[in-house]
Amino acid sequence: MILASVAAACLVPTCICLILAVRYDRLRTEYEQNKANLEWYRDRFGNEMTILAENGEEVTVLADGQEASTSQSGEFEADYSDIYISGATNPEDIEGTRYVYLTFDDGPSSSTDKILDILDQYNVKATFFVCGKPDEKYTDIYKRIVEDGHTLGMHSYSHKYSQIYASLDSFKDDFEKLRIFLYQTTEVWPEFYRFPGGSSNGVSKVDMHELISFLDEQKVTFFDWNVSAGDDKAGANKDTVYANIVNNIPKFKHCVVLMHDAADKKYTVEALPEIIEAIQAMDDTVIVPITGDTLPVQHIKK
Repeated sequence: MILASVAAACLVPTCICLILAVRYDRLRTEYEQNKANLEWYRDRFGNEMTILAENGEEVTVLADGQEASTSQSGEFEADYSDIYISGATNPEDIEGTRYVYLTFDDGPSSSTDKILDILDQYNVKATFFVCGKPDEKYTDIYKRIVEDGHTLGMHSYSHKYSQIYASLDSFKDDFEKLRIFLYQTTEVWPEFYRFPGGSSNGVSKVDMHELISFLDEQKVTFFDWNVSAGDDKAGANKDTVYANIVNNIPKFKHCVVLMHDAADKKYTVEALPEIIEAIQAMDDTVIVPITGDTLPVQHIKK
């Protein structure tokens, strides 16, 4: 018994040390990857990055030490995709829990805080695919999304189809601008992307597979959806938004729900509490945010 006790006393600390060593190695690997990503961007754009002035205007420090400034028009185009239930090849015969991912596009907006309040009320975490809005009034909203435990994803900086999809280089520039902006604002290095109009949009002048390959190189996963609120369609209201989501979720075991976070989508905010309650009342169903372990719903196969 004495020998067994001594052996146990030695074994327990050894196991703890091994577990801590594995966790340390994993964290160190993630740190090195993030460091490498930042160095790559510094090499591409120089030692000085685009920064935000107190008035919300973008200021870029040039190589000669002078400043060049640009302002944003604030124009955002509507999504063109009409896909409600996609042909995404996700396993629908998984036994057990149904996972529902609530996602919000186009924010932040004057509706974001209301959406966040509702999510907090129901203890629900969601995913926000945001655009680049340097206005000071949105700074705290970007930060709140992260601080409240939601997933921060990318939805292009400008959301201008004609600009984003004009060429591979224009897509890269928009992507890099947004990623750096979000890192500067929230200290989060986003790893998820949603194409404006979805990967199945019909307006891109570039083969979408080229854009997807670029995201793969950046270790970024893109997400489409297989359930849509239809809140960007003519005639949408609280009842149609509710029905489009709640009636279609039972068709899947893995549901990525598309909604929009915009000032003119007040009916989405109005319907959200009832939508959450209906989902939570479904058997073996949970609402979770997108993470690195989430099976992506994608309209276009790689």
